[in-house]
Amino acid sequence: MSPILPAAKVLSEAPLVEPSEMTEYIDSFGTDVNDSAVRDAFPEITDSESPVWTSGPSMLSMADKYILALSVLFIHIAFFVGAWKDAPDGEGQANFLYSLAIWLVDTTGVLGFVVTMLVLTKVNHFANFSTSGRWTTTWLLASTMVPFSWKLMDFLEWSGGLLGTEFSSPLPEWNYAWFLFLGFASFAMMVVFTLLYQRSFQYAITDKRIHIRKKFLYFDTSIHAISFQKVENLKADPTILGRIFGFGNVHIITGSGVGLQVDSLGVSVGGGATDIKEAPKGAMRLLSMFFGLLTKQRNRTVMATDPADCLYGIRKPMRIYRLINELIDKNVGPAGIEEETPSSE
Repeated sequence: MSPILPAAKVLSEAPLVEPSEMTEYIDSFGTDVNDSAVRDAFPEITDSESPVWTSGPSMLSMADKYILALSVLFIHIAFFVGAWKDAPDGEGQANFLYSLAIWLVDTTGVLGFVVTMLVLTKVNHFANFSTSGRWTTTWLLASTMVPFSWKLMDFLEWSGGLLGTEFSSPLPEWNYAWFLFLGFASFAMMVVFTLLYQRSFQYAITDKRIHIRKKFLYFDTSIHAISFQKVENLKADPTILGRIFGFGNVHIITGSGVGLQVDSLGVSVGGGATDIKEAPKGAMRLLSMFFGLLTKQRNRTVMATDPADCLYGIRKPMRIYRLINELIDKNVGPAGIEEETPSSE
């Protein structure tokens, strides 16, 4: 029967990673980093830090925004085609569904388009997707209201003629061909803003900290650095698409809550809970209910998926996950290795 060894002796005999072996993986990243370029992009990096890795979100990490843009383009095209396309002849379930879709689009017109887009906006915002942010919601609402406002101008001009007023719409007369133009314009706008949004985030890892920078259109900016001593948890989160194309998110969780986000139910603008405000009346009450319904979201605490709060959509996330772990071991010490003094008996 083998003797029972003291805990301290067991720990002392456990195989430890030599510092030179542990930093070999870290050093493999240094050859791909331009030190001066990283310091120019991240002026907050101190002289005592050495850049190890730098990157940003990959283009494919924004695929959900491109899919949403294509969905909006499809809705525009559907209402454009439905205005002039005749229902197909013949019987069958496919022909029936196709005829029904054309009839609905042709009958409801601009009103049907507005309702369809508002439903898409609501579902997208309520579901807390990565496309549920304020910029995307604003773009969806703008795409919704342009045809509605255009048609409203025509109605006001027509009703003005009946009432004897001289109101004239500054826009050309509405016809369904404009759906095609507005669809491609909305799609192009979303693609351009997505490209700008993707390039507004920069990430850098040094031998002491993780740096995250955001600079979107020169007025939405943020900078923060996370010391390895404050990292409490890491999570690599590649999606199915990310596993196929080699990108994903790496979440850095600290004790102060950095890396987590709480999605609130409802909207609070301005004052706190103790503010007393007069309830809106009439048309303002309807507008308040309308925008409140559109901006209502589920309540949950999740890993932050904002590119300003994690390493979002980076290439080869598991390599970076291991790199951060290696740097934590180097700065804080290997996890699970503790010194224990044997008790005297």
